[in-house]
Amino acid sequence: MKKIFFTLILLSSLATVQAQSIFQLGLKGGLLINSSELKYTFNNSANYDHSSTKPGFEFGFQTRVRLPLGFLLQPEIVYSRTTGTFPIDASNGGGGEYGDQLKIRSNWIEVPVLVGWKFSIVRLMVGPSFRFPMDEVLNAGTQEAKVAPRLQNFVLGYQAGIGLDLGRLTIDARYCGNFTNITDGGVTSVSIPNLKVNEQKVAISLGYMLIK
Repeated sequence: MKKIFFTLILLSSLATVQAQSIFQLGLKGGLLINSSELKYTFNNSANYDHSSTKPGFEFGFQTRVRLPLGFLLQPEIVYSRTTGTFPIDASNGGGGEYGDQLKIRSNWIEVPVLVGWKFSIVRLMVGPSFRFPMDEVLNAGTQEAKVAPRLQNFVLGYQAGIGLDLGRLTIDARYCGNFTNITDGGVTSVSIPNLKVNEQKVAISLGYMLIK
């Protein structure tokens, strides 16, 4: 009787462990190496195409669902911020009312849904990223304006990269881009119409699995 009892407990424990290992939940945060492109037309005349972006950051939650044959589904939800400083030359109005630099800071909620394959401690991942703007602030000289109404309400992006699992610790490196431009409208409040921004960045992040 005791053997049967202990056998049932053992089987129940193994089943619980197996069920827990199917779903994982953790935290993540990291550095965004931004290489975005900015294009605009100043006063309906000279075109300008230049960028000098700065590192950004991201933090949020990562989940993982184990699938057969080493495949996995990894949905995440993260807050991210990117910034850029873009010079305005004299022919485009630089040094005047708008100063010599155009500064853009954007805040996003991103929901990547990645499909991956894991072998040993290595993960390969790829999938779409659904991006929703919180706000974007444009500063030209002494003027600052939120340009969120000029952003797309929804931007479809993608992510692809590699990851390592070291116990509960996760390390990820991904290339992130967009299928669509962040904005196709102008920022007419500061006389910079036809502003187009297409973000491209590398995300390097560390994470910790709370449930594994």
